[in-house]
Amino acid sequence: MSQNVLLLVMPEYEAPHATAYALERARERGAGLVALAVLDPDAHQTVARTLADVGFVGERVSDDVVEALEQERRSFAERQVGLVAEEARRRGVPCTTLVEEGDPTEVCARVARQHGIITAVLVAEKQSWLTRFLSRSAPVRLPALPGCEVKIMED
Repeated sequence: MSQNVLLLVMPEYEAPHATAYALERARERGAGLVALAVLDPDAHQTVARTLADVGFVGERVSDDVVEALEQERRSFAERQVGLVAEEARRRGVPCTTLVEEGDPTEVCARVARQHGIITAVLVAEKQSWLTRFLSRSAPVRLPALPGCEVKIMED
């Protein structure tokens, strides 16, 4: 099995520093890159509930709206992994792109086993010092990736 570097891509925004770091690690180690976006299977329900709660839509969000939200979310994720793949191509690093739905911890662990991940680069949304201070009590759940270096980057 060949060795690879995993970049957990955030579907909502670009992470140029994390992408550059992951590509450099892959190039240094003669490895490929696996760009993975993990979609929360319950996100569309949360958005639909919020839209109803704020009165933006009626009591029940139609199935068409929920389906449109799901398609838009998947489209964003595919765009982000596609941008990483383009950058990998420019740098001569082989890249596999994946968009999966599920619990990020479980998906990362499975992908790490299947793709021989040696380094995982996880992107944390950059937050102000005040936000970090106020959310100190929130637990941070890192994927258990045995035998794998894990690098967390704010971008």
